[in-house]
Amino acid sequence: MSGEVKYTALVIFYSDTEAVVRVKYYANGADKVAGYICSYKDFQKADGTTDKYLNGYDAYIVRGPSGSSYSADNFYLKNNGGSFKAYTADDNAFSSGDFTQVMKPMLYWVELNPEAMTKGYLDDYFLEGEELLQLLMYMNKGELSFSVPNNSVTVLANGMDGQSVWAAVMDSKTKTSYSEQRIKESTEFPSEWIKSQWANGFYISTFDYDESKKTFVVLMSKGSGRGPQSWRKSETFPKEWVSEKWDDGYHITSMMYGDGNWYLAMDKNTGFGTQRWRTSYDIPRDWMIDSWNEDYAITSATYGNGLWALTMTKGSKLGAQTWKTDASYPFEWIKERAEKGYSITTITYGDGMWLVVMTKNPTNTTNRSSTQYTDLPISWILKNAGY
Repeated sequence: MSGEVKYTALVIFYSDTEAVVRVKYYANGADKVAGYICSYKDFQKADGTTDKYLNGYDAYIVRGPSGSSYSADNFYLKNNGGSFKAYTADDNAFSSGDFTQVMKPMLYWVELNPEAMTKGYLDDYFLEGEELLQLLMYMNKGELSFSVPNNSVTVLANGMDGQSVWAAVMDSKTKTSYSEQRIKESTEFPSEWIKSQWANGFYISTFDYDESKKTFVVLMSKGSGRGPQSWRKSETFPKEWVSEKWDDGYHITSMMYGDGNWYLAMDKNTGFGTQRWRTSYDIPRDWMIDSWNEDYAITSATYGNGLWALTMTKGSKLGAQTWKTDASYPFEWIKERAEKGYSITTITYGDGMWLVVMTKNPTNTTNRSSTQYTDLPISWILKNAGY
């Protein structure tokens, strides 16, 4: 409290010594939100001993009338066996010296239960679409929703590169036509979530399984023009179901293997022509070459239960293709091929190696990929999407 104004701060520690702070308050007839960074800083008390306080700096107005300003707060905390007693003084009251001589007690300082950090709660402190808001929602609920100003995710694949890592690929919005995308990570395949997203016009565009964390990741996109969509879980490759769906005008669009089961997604209105699939203990090189010679292109691939599974499609509008397998993610090869006009269209990992497929045609745009993250590269995705 300061006079008649009540300030409520949300302090989010991203390391042991640093935090992001958002402060909401009502002043001069307007709701306002300020933001700044805090980091622990040493100070010397009047008795000569050294202590630490949270030093706030670089304050700015997140929400409020133009011309508003805010002076960053500084905090001093005492941990009383799990409960906290907190004190504060802003930069106008303290610049140096003994912080305890100018600080004032705060009404409370509590550690929030993560379950309390709902979208509704966080909306009080963040603007819609802020990257940090999206990251917090993903950390708390395993869900991410973002519009596509510039680039959209086209491939997500989990594999090993010294450790469990995620490969992510993004393409220009002009190529994919996606307007919005949503990601869900969960320990169980999120069938009910998928159903709810179908109702909102989203369709599965890729999925994979993180063997290290034992979690499923599903990416759904809006604006593809495809649909309706169907998916199937099966202990064996669901060849009879695929044939039935082909007869009904569906085409395979995504495949994965996880937690002892095959998962396939099939869509209508893909614009695809004839499809064929093959499972094999080894990558079916001769079958791939023969299919290329008949104007088929690789449109999906996965590995599971000791088998490679590939789908090849006519009428996919994909041009000449090239592929590579490597125990390490083949960054240099990808760079070389990209310089020749190829872009990544399929990635999977199995039998101790990455399989990367790149495609060349007049509509291709240079895409970008990353495998530097043991978790899904949410921050990288949001940055490259245009946030």
